[in-house]
Amino acid sequence: MRFLHCAHAEFLLVFPRLTRTRLGISLTALGTTLVWLSVHALDPVTATLQAGALGAILGTAEIVGRGSDRAALTTALTHPTTALAVATGRWLAIALPPAALTVACAAAMGWHGGAVAAGFAAAAAVGGCALAGVLLLGNGAALALFLFMAIAGTVAPERLVDLAHPGILRLTTASAIELGPALWHYRDIATGDVGAVLHAFAWTGLGILLASAFIARRRPH
Repeated sequence: MRFLHCAHAEFLLVFPRLTRTRLGISLTALGTTLVWLSVHALDPVTATLQAGALGAILGTAEIVGRGSDRAALTTALTHPTTALAVATGRWLAIALPPAALTVACAAAMGWHGGAVAAGFAAAAAVGGCALAGVLLLGNGAALALFLFMAIAGTVAPERLVDLAHPGILRLTTASAIELGPALWHYRDIATGDVGAVLHAFAWTGLGILLASAFIARRRPH
């Protein structure tokens, strides 16, 4: 019960961030852009996947990306809580707004329940990955992950490997797409692929566990 209380307390940080920082405006701009692109270029499933993934990265940058945010984690650990509870609460604060953005985008583009589920999976998995990365490396990791997901996240790795001369950079990118949070794979959730769901759950759990380990290192002695 204490775990849930502590996680909920950390999650509540999202509300002032949505209204008093650039997060709310950034998510609105992202959703508007994706809906516009769905009319001209993107298919609706890709747009909802990007809403979940890119929205989670924007949330991570605002919720744990600043030096003051990471310093607050040390203060939180002086209270009767655990690093896992803090990480879980921060992950919820990161993942739930882009999940709502996914619903809004899907409603604007023509509702498809499978696409919404895929967007939820992307928000959860990418949110966990981004949380761990930003805690370790700062907002530079958020920028790199945002660009990677926006440019190559939905490309199947086989499309890069099958090139005549893929090169080391393309092979590395293909490996990252294959092993990391995989938007190209999560789009199969729209058609009921259980393996894609398990992949998203695995990255969500791994991200939270890694984040809790990084937070625990900040515990004052």
